[in-house]
Amino acid sequence: MQKDVLLPGDVAGSYNEHWTKTFDLKFLILWLILFAILLTWTISFDPGLFTAKSFFLRSAVKLSIMMFLSLFGGMVCRYYCHVDDKGYILSSKNKWFKVNYTRKIQHFAAYLVPLLSPPTEPLGILPHLWESLFVLFMFLILIKPVREFSKFFMIQFNSLDRVEDRPNTLKWIVLGNMLPGLLIITIFKQIFETYLNLPDLAAVVVFTVAIGDGFAEPVGTYLGKKKYVVPSWNMKNRYVRSYAGSACVYFFALLFLVLYRGQFSNPTEFWTAIVLFPPIMTLAEAFAPHSMDTPIMMLIGFSLLFGICSFL
Repeated sequence: MQKDVLLPGDVAGSYNEHWTKTFDLKFLILWLILFAILLTWTISFDPGLFTAKSFFLRSAVKLSIMMFLSLFGGMVCRYYCHVDDKGYILSSKNKWFKVNYTRKIQHFAAYLVPLLSPPTEPLGILPHLWESLFVLFMFLILIKPVREFSKFFMIQFNSLDRVEDRPNTLKWIVLGNMLPGLLIITIFKQIFETYLNLPDLAAVVVFTVAIGDGFAEPVGTYLGKKKYVVPSWNMKNRYVRSYAGSACVYFFALLFLVLYRGQFSNPTEFWTAIVLFPPIMTLAEAFAPHSMDTPIMMLIGFSLLFGICSFL
């Protein structure tokens, strides 16, 4: 295997650099700026949202679920792996258990938990943006000074810290995955609600990405005999994927289209989606750079379903 190709379990770096010289400080500043913008926007155009106590209560419950799942994932990691004196997971490519698997639990929670909203939930883009900011806060509390101060938060960080992504784990998750992914979900969920009157159809894309891509990694690791490589989003290294893993995306894309077939307005929309959506989503996952596959798949998937439901 070439030196620039990293396999699951290959350690790519460490966290020795001071946190003020890393992405962690930039992330803190970015979150505070986004909070100030969203606070000003809400006060100016929709101050009544602050009186929707049930919305913020449900948001707190959703975030508690996310925190519990990440804590559970971190405990699983520590059960199967040793940690160093700071609490970071010690792993290798020869060990059967990989942090890659528990990381998918975190992604699953981050993208799917916000969808668990009752019909009475406030509609509009502002509530969606607030929920996205709350989700980002779950990653903000995992920056280096916080996680190294508290074992509780370090265990949560363990659940997503792929050793082949170090020292860029949090940077790639936030900039290459969560921030664009949540923004895309927020925009298209609003579009599906406002212009198509099909808010639940957005779940097809989110489930396909979260579950299909989530199963792709373990299936590819154990059943994927034929491999191929993709670049990282900074183009410095390459990472391995498998055809068996990519096939998971096709299967779950097909499955969720069938489960949500009642959301389509007519049979033409449904059958067109059956023909186009699974293979296009599979190709999107196959060719997307490492740690950027989620937002790319979402952008393509949402755009495709919007086009089908708008013109057929």
